[in-house]
Amino acid sequence: MSANVSESSGTGDASSSSTTLDPLSSSSPVRLPAVRLACCLPTVAMASSQLLPAASSLGDLPRDALVEILLRIPAKDLCRLRAVCPSWRALTSSPLFVAEHKSRHTAPLLVVAYRDQDIANGVDVVDLSGNIVKRIPSIESDIVVEDESGHVFAVFPVSHDSISVLRTRLDRICFTRELYPLGLWVLNPATGVTLVLPQCHSEELAHDDEIRANYGRGQVESCALGQVSSTGEYKVIRIATIGDRQLCEVITLDGAYCGKWRGKQSPPALVFASRGEHMRCAVVDGVVYFLMDFYTNYFSTGVLTIEPGSIASFNLETEEWMGTLQGPGPVRTFVEDHENFCYAHLNLQLSLAELDFSLVTVHNNHNISMDLWFLTDFENAIWEKKYYFLPPIAHLGVHPFLVLHDGRIVFSHAGGLLKSYDPKTGTYADALEVRDSRSIGIYTGSLLSL
Repeated sequence: MSANVSESSGTGDASSSSTTLDPLSSSSPVRLPAVRLACCLPTVAMASSQLLPAASSLGDLPRDALVEILLRIPAKDLCRLRAVCPSWRALTSSPLFVAEHKSRHTAPLLVVAYRDQDIANGVDVVDLSGNIVKRIPSIESDIVVEDESGHVFAVFPVSHDSISVLRTRLDRICFTRELYPLGLWVLNPATGVTLVLPQCHSEELAHDDEIRANYGRGQVESCALGQVSSTGEYKVIRIATIGDRQLCEVITLDGAYCGKWRGKQSPPALVFASRGEHMRCAVVDGVVYFLMDFYTNYFSTGVLTIEPGSIASFNLETEEWMGTLQGPGPVRTFVEDHENFCYAHLNLQLSLAELDFSLVTVHNNHNISMDLWFLTDFENAIWEKKYYFLPPIAHLGVHPFLVLHDGRIVFSHAGGLLKSYDPKTGTYADALEVRDSRSIGIYTGSLLSL
């Protein structure tokens, strides 16, 4: 299948000087070139003495040659080779080796929710061929009550619950559960530790009369997991609705522990809910961006108080709002420039994405066109339209998800399908079928750590 697209020069696509395996093609046996034991292959960036234990015995094979050979082997095969000897296990498990191996094997890993025959659920780490790298079952139990006779029975069995994975690009996984409106969970796949974040509100908000009156009846409208670049800290922000108010809270994660929610200033204006099919929140380099709700007040009053496409930005390091970011000019004036469209249409067409480590405003004018606007200058609100797509990409329920190293763009489709578009050939092909394409994240950790 082919799709029409126009692409401006300098699209910001990542490129690489090394040859990598095609993550969407069928897997094939890895053939390593014959190596004479006495020769040395090109050495890696760090000295082999940093990677190999000093007391290791390698026979006639030079240290650098062994390191280079092992770094070229795919992670799945390398995990099996750890059984060869203690020295190889120590080498391939060292943080320096894991980091170097990850930098060379760049095929992405995805995180998706699963449900096993309605008996159990959890998350899977998979590759783009659909192979399950690691399955992590849910740690939650049934919600039970005790009757007057002392009998305990399940009101909501855990098998009836549903997990939704947040769209993140980290070595941690954040997800919500249908049966817990204020609940958030953060999983470290490398250690298997799952942090259950407090469902209560922060101390700053707990004494609010309206919050106390509505305790337990709130709803998380939007939430995000991000990492502070300067410190490496992981933080979660959630925007919860109590009555007609939106409350902002932040929590810091510390290894196997988490602190308490801290109340912060509310968003500068209402932000759109980003749960479910609406992708209206994105995290880029420690800043969380929320698409602002221009439509609700306009629908009620007929007065446009928020400019369409406006974005609220929250800095996870300072834990402060950074002000309002204007959206792309053609988005702001779209309804004025097109008499056949109204603000109700635009409300359904806009979303946010993180692509190629940039904030992107997605304007999906269903069945007509899709524009991808990349933010190039935050201070001056300068956007560049790098991609323009026609149907079948410009369709209801289609959202850009990932830019691969070879320039292909992966889109998620409503109904559980990922498809990839190749700008070089103009082809648009099925990539992977998942349970729920709205519940999917990108795992940046190494396979060697799983």
